[in-house]
Amino acid sequence: MTFDELFDKIASGNMNRDEARQHFSLEWMETARNYIADVNRGARINIPEIIYGEYKTADQAIEMAEAFLSKHDQILISRSAYQKEIINHFSQQHKIEETPLLLAIGERPSEKGNVLVISAGAADHPVTVECALALKALGVTPHVFEDRGIAHPTRVLDAVMEGMRQNVSAVVVVAGMEGALAPFVSSLVPLPVIGVPTSVGYGFRAKEAALTSMLASCAPNLTVVNIDGGIRAAVVSGLIAKNK
Repeated sequence: MTFDELFDKIASGNMNRDEARQHFSLEWMETARNYIADVNRGARINIPEIIYGEYKTADQAIEMAEAFLSKHDQILISRSAYQKEIINHFSQQHKIEETPLLLAIGERPSEKGNVLVISAGAADHPVTVECALALKALGVTPHVFEDRGIAHPTRVLDAVMEGMRQNVSAVVVVAGMEGALAPFVSSLVPLPVIGVPTSVGYGFRAKEAALTSMLASCAPNLTVVNIDGGIRAAVVSGLIAKNK
């Protein structure tokens, strides 16, 4: 479990001294056929465990998930080609939420804090909802506005105004093409903005143009994660919100 979840259990009396001591012991590693699992990492960094599933078989992902779910309330599996098989395996035992790029298995923590998530176009949807689900897994409420590209700036203004009404602590902007939405949003808010360039576009250096544009922006409150990095943006903005 994460540090926040561990603290809440201790504070509520649902975990005694000996059980808490076990979580802070040096026996953090579990080894099995396909992995070495750092089962107490969440208690140290306050982030749910995320299994990168892209190059793992269904059996490998399931075996790792089972190890973590024996110690944690939830697990995230990112970009697995075997989402259907994983869902079938766990659906009788755990709550599952699915997006095209991310699975959340288990019980989410209660939500504290708010983050605004704005995407430029419908093609950015898979990364946008990956970010939103990862924020929920961190215990942060995402306020999501999709298809708000600067081709029609008033759509952006509506999203920003609603986010400010919700007292968000940070903004995530997901955009492909030339990535112009990120610096534009940054110019409108007194908040940290995390830009997520996506691999959406066409022509010369299409999959890199949004990254280059965001990195070159003169907006001082804009920082940028790697291409299609929805989870990383969720973690950074989520920790900002939780630590506000």
